Amino acid sequence: MNLDLDDFADAVTARASQWNRTGVRWKLHRGPTRDKSAAWIVCTTTDREAQLTVWTSGEAELDLAQISTGTLISTHYEMSTAADLTACLNDLTHRLASAPSGT
Repeated sequence: MNLDLDDFADAVTARASQWNRTGVRWKLHRGPTRDKSAAWIVCTTTDREAQLTVWTSGEAELDLAQISTGTLISTHYEMSTAADLTACLNDLTHRLASAPSGT
């Protein structure tokens, strides 16, 4: 999948009201244009910090830390469809709402 970073930004923005209602502070970032460009979102709650980085290649990496315990979980994704991007953002949203559990 060649991921359009504008599509990623649109998908993130579409979740903004949900995240804001649940106390998630977030900021979208975009790296320079390259062969394999990236964009990422940094999310913070009272006890969790997460960064989801996506590349135009369709790869994604989610790093999630539970602040109180120091637990860090990294998850790699290979996205080939728009549904995969949605599932990845759903996973981020779910993990921000629940304690990291080793996956």
